[in-house]
Amino acid sequence: MQAHPQVADVQQNGCCAMANVCCGTDAAGLARKQRAADAGAFEAIVAALQAHPQDAGVQQQGCLALGNVCSGTDAAGLARNQRAADAGAIEVVVAALQVHPQVAVVQQNGCGAMANVCLGSDAAAIARKQRAADAGAIEAIVVALQAHPQVAVVQQNGCQAMANVCSGTDAAGLARIQRAADAGGIEVAVAALQAHPQVAVVQQSGCRAMFNVCFGSDAAARARRQRAVTVGATEAVAGAMQAHPGDAAVQRRGQRLRDLFA
Repeated sequence: MQAHPQVADVQQNGCCAMANVCCGTDAAGLARKQRAADAGAFEAIVAALQAHPQDAGVQQQGCLALGNVCSGTDAAGLARNQRAADAGAIEVVVAALQVHPQVAVVQQNGCGAMANVCLGSDAAAIARKQRAADAGAIEAIVVALQAHPQVAVVQQNGCQAMANVCSGTDAAGLARIQRAADAGGIEVAVAALQAHPQVAVVQQSGCRAMFNVCFGSDAAARARRQRAVTVGATEAVAGAMQAHPGDAAVQRRGQRLRDLFA
């Protein structure tokens, strides 16, 4: 990848190989992700995405590779997220989403990468969330959800990305939440729940996104909750909990939403 930056097929296949090698969440998988990061994977992937913005194949595989190398919730995983952001990952993923709105697999992988890069609650993670919002991530995620309502993985990853970017209780976090609502985030989260009632991971992500976008105690937050109820959120959450009685994550997130709406 470093030797042939302008050859799109090399970059696409290199990113594909990186995504496959760095798949997995067990100890060995996490070790491979770290080894890839240490070898310069983030910088190579970002360079590929920057060099071939119009090539959907490069964008698809590059976003998938970023998401896979970034995944991980331990300290090393969060450090990889920051390294990806430092390499410019947030901006290239937003660009991929914006340039290829009708390519479902780009939207799926781009939202997945954004969700991973923006994971976390420490100061560095909050800065990544804000950087994503400033780059246009919130609007791009909503567009992805609107464009591919029947693609379950787009809905899952899009809702997860919106939930991660829009988490935060400080003034900047609440502003991100309101920005998501203004972009149509409430409606697309409800639509995701309604369109995929039997897909547990969509129900989990949709409920989490809805909770984050409706969170708060001021008048604006109350207005967001009323808007959610008006477009069918209460019924959608009840349907999620009824459809997945044995799924602890659906039940927990659904109950949190019910309590919030109450």
